Amino acid sequence: MYIKHKLKNGLELTFDDEKHLYYHDENVVDSVTGICSKGCPKPQLVNWLVSTPIREIKDSINQIMDSGETLDRVKLERIVHNAKNKTDKIKDDAGLVGTVVHGLIEDYLQDKKIPNQSDPAVINCWNIFLDWWKTQEYEVVELEKKVFSKKYNYAGTLDLILKDKKGNLVLGDIKTSNHISFDYTLQLNAYKVAYEEETKQKITKGLIIRLPKKDSNIEVKELPLNKEMFNAFLGAKYLMLAMESPKQKQKKQKQKQQ
Repeated sequence: MYIKHKLKNGLELTFDDEKHLYYHDENVVDSVTGICSKGCPKPQLVNWLVSTPIREIKDSINQIMDSGETLDRVKLERIVHNAKNKTDKIKDDAGLVGTVVHGLIEDYLQDKKIPNQSDPAVINCWNIFLDWWKTQEYEVVELEKKVFSKKYNYAGTLDLILKDKKGNLVLGDIKTSNHISFDYTLQLNAYKVAYEEETKQKITKGLIIRLPKKDSNIEVKELPLNKEMFNAFLGAKYLMLAMESPKQKQKKQKQKQQ
């Protein structure tokens, strides 16, 4: 489903909700999250992607050995198959939780009624956010806003623009991940530059608001917003484009808005 967004500077940005693609003038525009995902090294993620299947295989084999069962080829193939898909299942579930939590926060800040939740991870994130928000004195200026930098040709969706008691604009990004990674800094800087390009309003601070799925303590961290970090984002963008295969570039050129 294509959704058109009229930006405050008169530009139009179209978002394909199903494919999660951004378009301007019918051409695909690279997303902030896509750039940070493909163009920024993530050593912690790589380590997790390697160690998780290995640990799954080890635990499954030990379980069979402890039970006295015979480890035949079929069982081994199943163990390997399940281990290979383990990280995808975890990532898919984490993404689902994150999407639901973002939706709850968006509805709550728009004064919509929030239904009761049943998933423990969602409930934990939601309660932590509520406890934190009730102690804040921010005014919501923007919520789930689409942004587009024509100058640097990228687009994205920022979570929150808040106004503090002094009238300063604060960029907030909600995360439900297990830790704050470096690429979050690049995301915030990209959103800042695109928002300021569009609105001509200055953002003074960038916050990551991390809501853990199991722990009880929120993590709110201010990340640096400066030219160095924005240049690092642009570096990630150029690295991503340089690594694209000819087929990928061809596919992108053909992905015109229908």
